[in-house]
Amino acid sequence: MIKISTKDIFAQSLKKLSNKKSFKKISVKDIVNDCGLSKTSFYNHFRDKYDLIAWIYSTDAEKIMRKVDYKNYVWKNTLADWIIYSIENKNFLKNLILNTSGQDSFINYVANVNIKIMSDYIKRSQKIENLPTDIEISVKVYCYGTVCTLCEMILKDFPIPTEDFIKFLENALPEPLKKFLYLS
Repeated sequence: MIKISTKDIFAQSLKKLSNKKSFKKISVKDIVNDCGLSKTSFYNHFRDKYDLIAWIYSTDAEKIMRKVDYKNYVWKNTLADWIIYSIENKNFLKNLILNTSGQDSFINYVANVNIKIMSDYIKRSQKIENLPTDIEISVKVYCYGTVCTLCEMILKDFPIPTEDFIKFLENALPEPLKKFLYLS
């Protein structure tokens, strides 16, 4: 039997609640009431509900990006995993996209997490401390572009076939990044 963490319990509760009402209207009290844990427990793990969504996304993103290190797992597989994740969590993600803004914007947060994860992966694989400027800019352009495009696709309920969308995202990968993400 797998023991579920307290953080995961809060995450499941938030996802469940976000299928019923706007993220703006979900309070920490709603989350703790839904899952049967205390506010104290919540605040022992998270600063607020935005910290919880940051943890959810970071944890899920790290699981997907960690696979890039596996042999025979090419960038196209990563893109497919992102699309599957987005489809499986469509209502939750749609709620976050539509109901967060400013410094708490989910889109901004997702882009920054993706930039960090991709940058860290390249630095780790190349055993370097800092990315060259051209690679750093390529990572940012690709991450901002793919995140905004993916958010648009989520909001439109994926109007094009998944395979076509994966191909578009794969073709959009800047040439300087291919040598890092398609290791042979």
